[in-house]
Amino acid sequence: MNPLFIIAATLSCFIASVTWADEAETASAPVSLQAPAEGVAMLPRGLITPTVEPLVKNGWDIVVDVDFIWWKSHVSNFNFAVVNNRPMSPASPFEPGLKLGTGMGMVHDGWDLYFQYTWLSQPETSKSAKAKIPSFSTQAFPFLDPLHPETLSVMILSSAESTRKFTFNVLDSDIGRNFFISKRLTLRPFFGFKLASMFEKTTLSYEGVESVRSAQSQLRQNLNGVGIRGGINTVWHIVRTFGFYGDLALTTLWSDFHNRFINDVTTNALTDSYTIKNTTLDVIPVIEAGLGATYMVWFSNERYLLTLKAGWEEQIWLNYNRNILSSTGSSSGSLTLQGLTFKVGFAF
Repeated sequence: MNPLFIIAATLSCFIASVTWADEAETASAPVSLQAPAEGVAMLPRGLITPTVEPLVKNGWDIVVDVDFIWWKSHVSNFNFAVVNNRPMSPASPFEPGLKLGTGMGMVHDGWDLYFQYTWLSQPETSKSAKAKIPSFSTQAFPFLDPLHPETLSVMILSSAESTRKFTFNVLDSDIGRNFFISKRLTLRPFFGFKLASMFEKTTLSYEGVESVRSAQSQLRQNLNGVGIRGGINTVWHIVRTFGFYGDLALTTLWSDFHNRFINDVTTNALTDSYTIKNTTLDVIPVIEAGLGATYMVWFSNERYLLTLKAGWEEQIWLNYNRNILSSTGSSSGSLTLQGLTFKVGFAF
């Protein structure tokens, strides 16, 4: 099917839904000179950027929410072998995780505080390949030649295997203001802090057919950091209870990297084992983006609000990969996280 036809059909459905929502609201509005009731997706009159808060009537203006995430993490520029002319990188399957959030509205000009903790853990997952005989693959693999420690060794591979374990712990805290910019569009600009603690362990195992018979390398990286985070959350309301959201955030993260490289090499002449450690302090940028749909339900005379969200999120941690590959330098690359997010929120 023509992609242009699919895009045109999607846009037509979106425009039709917006038109229907406007007509339905106009038809259901009472014939009166009184102003319409205030509330989400109903812009109050006589105010400049009126706040969306409070979300409920006569409430404490407290929000709690839980996100179920199904994400995958991947480190770019981290090929551990070339087998049968195909680059091999460590496995990065989708794994479940959680987000826990809470916030509260403040009296001062409709500002609000919000805190969110994100947890994701990938257990040790392996990926392996065997070279086809007789066309073995040559790979400048990431461990040092025991006879020439200043250079990378080159071996003819018969097989290669990697296992990767990854843990992601992040706490975001911010202060923002959620307000109307038009009748159906709300914005929430915010600034705050990000705390991050991440651990990654990658084990690489090789079998060779020439002078280098076997090798096993273990690469560990710990990242602890704190940074300034800012961004904006938007909701495009089709009707009062349904809309589409878009989120964007940028962090400059002061990062403390601790890397360790453990290597065991067996050749025709000897067996050697050694460890290299490195510590790096740097500021790295973190980019976050999300897009999806949201549905809101008020109940008990609008004293409580239930919010449901479903969407896709992506994060890029630039210059994250500091794994040691030789005595003279480290690898380079970024960490990317992406996947589905399902949120349930409750305001009271």
